[in-house]
Amino acid sequence: MNSNVIPTFSKVEILVKKQSNNTQLPSVTKLEFFDSGLMITGNYLVITSKEYGDTLEYVNQTSSVFNLNDISAYKTYSEPKYKK
Repeated sequence: MNSNVIPTFSKVEILVKKQSNNTQLPSVTKLEFFDSGLMITGNYLVITSKEYGDTLEYVNQTSSVFNLNDISAYKTYSEPKYKK
């Protein structure tokens, strides 16, 4: 097994905490990423998503970095439970 490969999931959901004055019931924003890799390193969660062109050919890749202090929860899906 190659240790330099990021695990890829059909869907990744994360709940990002919103800044609020109410510390008892923090509100969150749900973000969804499809056909994406997820990695936790240090205090950061990194999500790498593939982007496809009009011919469904892999064109580009985008990464988003989140501080774990700002993340309430995350969930990964290994099997498609949705339609693209």
